[in-house]
Amino acid sequence: MKFFQLIGLDEVYSFKKGVLFLFVLLFFTGIILNADQNVMSPSIQFIENEFKIGDKEIGIVGSAFTLVAAVVTLLWGYLTDKFSRKWLLIIAILLGEIPCLLTAFAQNYQQLLILRVLTGVGIGGTVPVVFSIIGDLFTEKQRARAQAWYDAIIAIGILFGMVIAGFLAPVYGWRLPFIIVSVPDFLFVLGILIWGREPERGAGEQEIRELVISGKRYESKIKIKDYIQLIKIPTNIWLFIQGIPGTVAWGIIPFYLITFYYRHKHYPIQLGTVLLIILGIGTVLGKFVGGYLGNKLYLKKRSYLPILCGLSQFIGVIPILITLFWPGKVNPTFVDILPPSIFGFIGAFFISFAGPNVKAMLMNVNLPEQRGAISSIFNLTDSIGAGFGPFIGGLISSVRDLDFALKVSSLFWIPCGVLFFVVAIFINRDVEKIREKMEKVRLEMEKNE
Repeated sequence: MKFFQLIGLDEVYSFKKGVLFLFVLLFFTGIILNADQNVMSPSIQFIENEFKIGDKEIGIVGSAFTLVAAVVTLLWGYLTDKFSRKWLLIIAILLGEIPCLLTAFAQNYQQLLILRVLTGVGIGGTVPVVFSIIGDLFTEKQRARAQAWYDAIIAIGILFGMVIAGFLAPVYGWRLPFIIVSVPDFLFVLGILIWGREPERGAGEQEIRELVISGKRYESKIKIKDYIQLIKIPTNIWLFIQGIPGTVAWGIIPFYLITFYYRHKHYPIQLGTVLLIILGIGTVLGKFVGGYLGNKLYLKKRSYLPILCGLSQFIGVIPILITLFWPGKVNPTFVDILPPSIFGFIGAFFISFAGPNVKAMLMNVNLPEQRGAISSIFNLTDSIGAGFGPFIGGLISSVRDLDFALKVSSLFWIPCGVLFFVVAIFINRDVEKIREKMEKVRLEMEKNE
């Protein structure tokens, strides 16, 4: 049995080898690109000491990285629905990795801030491109599963960045990790350039899949006026809104967790990194399990999927709070980090159910030529929380302390969970509208043969 068939993604074999190669490289570039997302987290104390700055300034760096990327993604989303996604992917990776590499040579706080913003511009550009490609590779039947795999790869990348920085920065300095997490993607870009091929637009729609793969062109393109229609789709609106509170917690807790345990629990950077790695493993597994379980529930009844996402948020908050309230210890050992790590693992596992399923729902309620646009809008709303998270965390920390900031931020997952139940009311109707539109497209394409 072929590998992708074994993991339930056999629809990818409908395409030629170049498309399959591009799909594989998406996984490798996803690991390296997203390793950069949290590579700074274990090094916060070292960077603050060298540049003589505090949590407020470092929080601005973290927020600027995310927010600028999110705003620029709106442009990337429009370009994704108009032009070659292969070339846009290559450009976005290079725009992200060149300043990431140069971050290792920053000489002051201002240079660090500028280079992190530029890195975010490139990384943000890959979001709608990859979203659109996956939407055309897989139909409604396998999208949640496919997105679960890609989201898990992203989480592995973030985990990889933490490991590299957490264990190398205390010994070799904070600069080396930025080099390690940027260089490999230059080789992957070369592979995409030479051998990669993007799937035909519209091939992910079950009504026209065979027609498109056989050579018929799906001609529809995004128009500026389409953006108004996108924000009128109820599922889109409520998924946008739920992303804001949910990502506030995601923006604060992983960014400051190592520093929090260092200051308030007396754990050395290495042990704090171990804790964050274990939470990261929980995140990876949560995305896998959440995507697979969500896919099965969706095929039974579409509304079951957002209900699963909502329940997972409520369940996950409790063990996360236990992790944050767990008492510290003087001269802690590896054994001492295990209890809060276990609870953190459980919390991250359940809360991560939502990630791939949200993206699959967005794919299913929007047309092929609008997926880059909808991904960019979602990334913007999602990043409002994640982007302001480090800044809000740093601001609260400067007024109260980091202990208070992290505990309060974890409660933001509760309203996120509530809003998923609203999504359950609308999703079936919105998906059916897309299926009806694509059936009309199929009839028109067959008529023109």
